Amino acid sequence: MLIELARDEGPDVIHLAYSPQFEKVCGKLKPSPSTQDKHAIWEQLLQLQSTVPTDPEPGEPGREVGPAVDGRNLAPVAPRPPQRVSRPQERSGLLFDIETPIPELQPWSVPKEQELSPEHAERRRRILADIANSRLGKCEQRVAYILQRFPETRDSHTALCIRYWKKFQADVLERWQPLRLEVLYELDRIETLGRVRRIIQNDLRLFRGVEDTQRAKEAMQAEFHEYIASHRDTLPEVRFYLDETGNEGDKTYTGVAGVCIINWKQYEKHHAAIELWRAKQGPETIHFSETGADKVDRAVSLLQQLQTRRSGVLFLGYSLASRGRTHEDMFSLFIQLIVDSLKHLRDCGCLSENRSVRVIKEADSGFDNLFLDKMTKRLAEAVALEFPGQLAVVPVEAVTKGRSVLLECADLIAGGMQRRALGKGRNPKDLLAEAIINVTGFEDAADTGALFKYFAAGK
Repeated sequence: MLIELARDEGPDVIHLAYSPQFEKVCGKLKPSPSTQDKHAIWEQLLQLQSTVPTDPEPGEPGREVGPAVDGRNLAPVAPRPPQRVSRPQERSGLLFDIETPIPELQPWSVPKEQELSPEHAERRRRILADIANSRLGKCEQRVAYILQRFPETRDSHTALCIRYWKKFQADVLERWQPLRLEVLYELDRIETLGRVRRIIQNDLRLFRGVEDTQRAKEAMQAEFHEYIASHRDTLPEVRFYLDETGNEGDKTYTGVAGVCIINWKQYEKHHAAIELWRAKQGPETIHFSETGADKVDRAVSLLQQLQTRRSGVLFLGYSLASRGRTHEDMFSLFIQLIVDSLKHLRDCGCLSENRSVRVIKEADSGFDNLFLDKMTKRLAEAVALEFPGQLAVVPVEAVTKGRSVLLECADLIAGGMQRRALGKGRNPKDLLAEAIINVTGFEDAADTGALFKYFAAGK
């Protein structure tokens, strides 16, 4: 009877002590059972679990015979599967459900050490076995024994040598009474003990010192503090990556183009994916001006990566008719393009909360020395007038193009914008410019993800 009731209630009756299912079984056997009654029933259940076969041999009908309950022998009963299983068998008996392991929930953890090679793993196993069985005939076994027994030797080479000599070469020390420095000629060499200790601690990762543990702890703390700092509640950030084009002496064209990331915190994971793809393409910087027939594929592939992750991105491009290297015109274009982009985001309903504004441009020593600080000041003034109390401008940054994949994207957009305006051929650069225009949507007036304008001469 008891085993039948237990089967009806499921496996938790056995695997979890005093579970609700177990309480039901006790209630059916005896109304209002006392603690002593429940304990007796529990003991009988444990006996049943150990005496009743659960898997009869194939072809043989299983028979279950239980011990006596309340003085009565249980009749043989045929095996029957449980009618209800409340949880998977492998998870029964646990107080809490198995969820994501803690290390996966701790993104600031320092990287795990690589697994030991099979050779080192086997050597480590042998050393531990030798120490356990007091096989201490070799220098390596002896050093490992000292490191295990005396923790202060793990960080002190002097302490290791003293302990080693007193333990395993006491006869040598005894012969040299009184002690003189010449005893070192007969003792195991200090260099040898140091080398063996390094092998045990560094290669086999046994009996490592407090200094190693402290360094690992400090590294984890640094990772933790950096993680907290990067995820601290701060203003969402609008970020611009911009590049200039057409400032050559023989061109009547000056332009600024690039991308605007509407919310950098949300887009950061997409940026990491593009950076990962870019790292596999090699270190050579992607330039529109250096793109020939043999390098078009790299540029097009980068455009494809950007196209697949264009959600949350605004493509930008402003240009004007201007001859020569006109830094003043370039400076005005930068300010106008950024302010108009922010207005466009506001009109689209993308600036519903306070944000910071960060501008990253391609480094140009001549322009940056004259205008970088001035750009930050002028931009902050213009944004404060247009968006009072809403946006905060951080200092403009000048970064080398090869260090940022989005600056490479800005270079392609700026170069394609100029080529589209001035070139009429069908060479590789013209084909690339056409692809750039298709991705950015500069020639599609209905595309809200693009902000493009050409200021013709006299307008």
